Amino acid sequence: MAARVVQGGADAMPPLALPQPWVRFLLLPAHERLRGRRTLADLAALRRGERDDPQTAHALREQKLAALLQHCVERVPWYRDRCGVTEPVLARFPVLERATVRDHGDALKSDGFDGELLRSSTGGSSGAPLVFWTDKVKEARHNAQKLRFRRWFGIRPGDRQVDFWGSPIELGKQSRLRVAKDRYLLNQVVLSAHDLTPERLQEYARFLARFRPRLLYGYPTVIYRLAQFVDAHPELLGRYRPVAVVCTSEMLYPQMREAIAAVFECPVANEYGSRDGGLIAHECSEGRLHVAMEHVWLEVDAPDENGVGDLLVTNLDGYGMPFVRYRVGDRGRLGEPGCACGFHLPVLDHLEGRRNDFLVGVDGRQVHGSAANYVMRELERLHQYRLIQRRDLSVDVDVVMEGELTDDERQTVHRGLRRALGGDVPVRLRRVGHIPPSASGKYRWVESEALTQ
Repeated sequence: MAARVVQGGADAMPPLALPQPWVRFLLLPAHERLRGRRTLADLAALRRGERDDPQTAHALREQKLAALLQHCVERVPWYRDRCGVTEPVLARFPVLERATVRDHGDALKSDGFDGELLRSSTGGSSGAPLVFWTDKVKEARHNAQKLRFRRWFGIRPGDRQVDFWGSPIELGKQSRLRVAKDRYLLNQVVLSAHDLTPERLQEYARFLARFRPRLLYGYPTVIYRLAQFVDAHPELLGRYRPVAVVCTSEMLYPQMREAIAAVFECPVANEYGSRDGGLIAHECSEGRLHVAMEHVWLEVDAPDENGVGDLLVTNLDGYGMPFVRYRVGDRGRLGEPGCACGFHLPVLDHLEGRRNDFLVGVDGRQVHGSAANYVMRELERLHQYRLIQRRDLSVDVDVVMEGELTDDERQTVHRGLRRALGGDVPVRLRRVGHIPPSASGKYRWVESEALTQ
């Protein structure tokens, strides 16, 4: 159900949209049947399950886990060689590393799998892209979870949607056909996260005012950039406002959330997941991250004194190439059950970025990248920044901002970063006109080479 990028910029696409009921009750069901996916049936099952009592829901989840583990020891060579064929227990399964998937991918495929295996890959924002195999059942249930969580915010299947994603601007003939299909049949449009010049941001804002999507979805850095631009040019949106904004694939920092919510005048929710691990968690209206418990089993590996550790994901629906106790590269902490929103799903109480999103302090301690973010937001004219810590702990900071850096602003950054890192480290600050995204379209705010030593 992924939409495609608009060819040649937003103004190239007319604002015509199909009535929502046509898409919801006719075109979307037909599309999913032709793709061989039971997405809408899976969505209906999830919504029925939300009315179950917590004990019933958790018992069904444990049954899904037991069935998957039994499948792994019987039909997946890599697990069979390491776990035997006795009654499987999750804690006895080895942690699955990304390098293992890369080196032993064929052995992780199920013997005699009766479905169609679909090639997929990660975006590569943390290094080389990882190639793996998924299947239609896993994809359908992933998509059903997305639709389920969006219903919490009043977004229905078939509602107009704009995604800000890492797709290229130039497309081939087949991609252009998919653009037309998603746009004219499913009410979905993707706007490229690349090359966010003022001219392109102006195109995007005008397109939103014409297309009037109920949902804005995508990278928070891109939506934040657009919000800053619209805040300076409010006439571009007119009276249009979305029903909700859902951010994904990057850390959503508090000042970004506040700015997006203020400009678009709607709730801003965080979605947490990955192509390889699946959709893991989604925020509710109370601002808590609820784990998609029917789709994934989440563990915290080697938690520290605050309960924070590496997140291990077991995808309960991926039978073609099972990922059991897969280290996704992020850190987090599970919270106490129960939420004022009324849903019984488990809670991911705390979420941190990848390992190299941390910095190294002078005393060797790890410092979360948000410490730099709190320093940089003191620059009122700042539009965007990228901070790279070198192996010698020195820091290079590129900033995109209105006008030249003043001496006071330089001192603010120098003092703040040295305070965060606990010592007198060199800080090199440079004003630039543009900070390009990675090949996946994501923006890395903070990265440390010192953590790779």
